[in-house]
Amino acid sequence: MSVDELVLEAWSMYKEAKKLLDQQDIRDAAEKAWFAVENMRKAIMVTAKISYEETRKISIALPIFNGILIALGEKKLLDKYYTFQSTLHDLSFYEGLLNEEATITYILDVEKWLAEAEGVIKKANKIDATSLLELAKKRIEIKSEILSKSKELYALRLREKAIIEAIRTQIAS
Repeated sequence: MSVDELVLEAWSMYKEAKKLLDQQDIRDAAEKAWFAVENMRKAIMVTAKISYEETRKISIALPIFNGILIALGEKKLLDKYYTFQSTLHDLSFYEGLLNEEATITYILDVEKWLAEAEGVIKKANKIDATSLLELAKKRIEIKSEILSKSKELYALRLREKAIIEAIRTQIAS
């Protein structure tokens, strides 16, 4: 998807969220508002030369998105992104824990965030974040190696435990 398509989709999702609010479907409105935020996140990343496919892989995309917004001096926008993730996506949509008034407040806050994020797209157009992509991929590769080594270490501990038990059995007999 192109940046323009992602921006249009973000605003379309937000419009749908507001319709759902009018229909008192607050839970689904929260999720549509979250989709709007996610589409705008992807638009910022695509603008910074990260492929759309990579923006969809959260374990790779979020560290890059963090880096882009920090580099652009947009920490407040980043903080609000995580607020929306927690409140709209997790607590409201999935868990149904956030009260309706709070959820509505956050849904309505999305409009301002989208507008500000659209402004960030203009700034992001000046950068190339592909080096952040390389680091994110390397980080995942290293984490995978660590997990593999952790399994090997666990297996060694089990063998050690078995040897100790065998020694105890020898001594006892």
